Amino acid sequence: MNKKFFAATVLAAATTAATVLGAGSAAADSARQIHFAYGTDNAFVSGHIQGFGSDTYRLDARGGQTMIISAAPYWSDTVVTIKGPTGTLANQQQWARVTLPVNGSYELVVTSPGHNTLDYGLGVKID
Repeated sequence: MNKKFFAATVLAAATTAATVLGAGSAAADSARQIHFAYGTDNAFVSGHIQGFGSDTYRLDARGGQTMIISAAPYWSDTVVTIKGPTGTLANQQQWARVTLPVNGSYELVVTSPGHNTLDYGLGVKID
């Protein structure tokens, strides 16, 4: 009887762990929205990445506009991938200037090419 109770306890613990781990991965997929202050065409965000992690930001823009991205402190430590409704537009280690092809939601994914832990700042401008 003790073996059955032990097996049931282990099964319940494994099921709970799988449920919690599954919920965590969905939460990690969320992007932070970038909002420009009224009357401005730019914003600045900052963050912290650990190892193989990434941060994702989202903003809405119109086709034909130009998105200009600058990262600090060093581009060599930061890669910004710009993704839009039509796919990946740029994957840059230098400042990026991209003409947006269509109206829609665009994502900026910040990573470290060397999988280093880093603090960064990201300037975003839409012309």
